[in-house]
Amino acid sequence: MKRSTAVLIAGITAVMAFPLATATAQAAPPGSVYFNHEGKNCAITPDGIVGCDGWQMVGVGSLPIGGGLPISVPAPQRLWDAGGSHPSYDFSQPFTLPGGNPDFSQVANEQGTFGPRLTFAGASCEVGFHGLFVCRARGA
Repeated sequence: MKRSTAVLIAGITAVMAFPLATATAQAAPPGSVYFNHEGKNCAITPDGIVGCDGWQMVGVGSLPIGGGLPISVPAPQRLWDAGGSHPSYDFSQPFTLPGGNPDFSQVANEQGTFGPRLTFAGASCEVGFHGLFVCRARGA
């Protein structure tokens, strides 16, 4: 194996291992508010954390090829907490109820400027301008 190929493989291995070391979601605790928006099952927990199950691509770095080739890997969840938004790698789908979550419009408890909004435990999710879906955790 050529040295450049070995360095490339080592670089890919290091980049691919990075996401597995990030925070892991825990099952949403009792009292959470569950909803589904565009195929993603989500919940707002009583402590103001928002989490959504559903595969999404997460950029994790770049390879040293021709100025940097971006690398993305799938993550099973996205979490919003006081630290911002980040991927999570809990494969148990902690934000999904058995049989699926109710539609967001069924659990929304306010009307925002552009669409329904759900506020709970200091966190919120809402449908925004042109259908953009935005969530904010408590303290974020």
